[in-house]
Amino acid sequence: YIVIHLSLSFFLRRELMRFRITFLLLIFFCFSENLLAQQQQQMLDEIQSVPEGQTGEWKIGGKTFTVTARTLVDQQTPVEVGLMAGILYVEQDGKNIALRIQPLPIKAASITDGPYVFWKDESTAEVVTFFDGKVERTTHENITEPLEIKDLAGVESAITLDPVAPQPPASKWDAPEKLLAISDLEGNYISARAFLTINEVIDEQGNWIWDKGHLVLIGDLIDRGSQVTELMWLIKRLERQAEAAGGRVHYVLGNHEAMVMAGDLRYIHPKYIFTSQRIGISYEELFSETSDIGRWWRSKNAVITVGDLMFVHGGYSPRLDAAQLDMDTLNERIRNGLAPAVPTGNSPGSNPVGDQHGPFWYRGHFDEHAATWGKSSAADVKKILDRHEAKHIVIGHTVVENVAPLDETGQVIGIDVKWRDPLKGQGLLMVDGKLWRVNMKGERTDLGLGK
Repeated sequence: YIVIHLSLSFFLRRELMRFRITFLLLIFFCFSENLLAQQQQQMLDEIQSVPEGQTGEWKIGGKTFTVTARTLVDQQTPVEVGLMAGILYVEQDGKNIALRIQPLPIKAASITDGPYVFWKDESTAEVVTFFDGKVERTTHENITEPLEIKDLAGVESAITLDPVAPQPPASKWDAPEKLLAISDLEGNYISARAFLTINEVIDEQGNWIWDKGHLVLIGDLIDRGSQVTELMWLIKRLERQAEAAGGRVHYVLGNHEAMVMAGDLRYIHPKYIFTSQRIGISYEELFSETSDIGRWWRSKNAVITVGDLMFVHGGYSPRLDAAQLDMDTLNERIRNGLAPAVPTGNSPGSNPVGDQHGPFWYRGHFDEHAATWGKSSAADVKKILDRHEAKHIVIGHTVVENVAPLDETGQVIGIDVKWRDPLKGQGLLMVDGKLWRVNMKGERTDLGLGK
């Protein structure tokens, strides 16, 4: 089951990435001065009809497009009614002139999305799903305690509606006997679930079996991948189950969560262009303050310590440390700066959400990024760790080949690996104070850190 789904996930990701790349390359093609002068638009939707020849009128997503001899139609995927297609076009003389059409080997009817939940008031929630090409909306009223909704379309077929808005968690936690940290899952639900199953955090049904252990997720769980919503509901369920078992799930925000909340959609998967259009709600509004996932995000921290491990998505800059903010104050400023708020200030201490030396963006722990961010020295990092009573900073955001310390001091550990390759998933495991790298086979490699 896991191997088949990992292979399918990899194939779909490759094909849709090819679609994105060809759209970007298209900008450089010279069709004519007249066409390039027009405002180019793009759309991803279902092919509804095609002409018999190469030219003529195509119908995609309810719109008619004129295909001329200049139109580039990708021939790698056979054209078929019902398939998805990306189209780049301009409006000219009342017509939509197609510049490029990219058919994709995915049936529109096979795409599912959601559920998305919107709180109309303190006890009323609307559940929106997209399945079999149709949008379904169901309203649940008089919710006074957690309500489980079952038999929904998709792999996460049951969700829990909690009328009590989530509250900010603590910034500091005592060390558990065991802890597993991963980052930058980027909507790779299948890979994440396989990894957690193999490493015995969850069972085959996706339920928590990590007892009193802690699972730490340090940001960028969204964008790029095609199963963002499924991953969010999995994490929300594990969060509840872990707490009931005496364990904990820590969702630490990353820059991509902040970007989507602010309407920066450069990295969303093409699927969501299609589904948000069909649902009739812009993608960022699907994660607004009134949405269940959106208000959940806005309750989260961006920097935490668990035992002697500090977790932050991008890194901890010496410029941020100069503000001498305690962790609770820093997290409060970040929550207060998330959209719809407009962050202000010209330093990482006053504008930790937007400043490049804030915890979402900083890359100065890496030699290759020193020209942009400046390189944090071992002494700089030691000061930060001492002030927050920690021994190691664990970061994502910048891809590393393997989960490992960045240098011989062992003070900074990078854990952002290439989850887009389903066999390269890795995490940082702590058992009784000792640190290990674990992989998709459940194999452990001693990092030589800790007890």
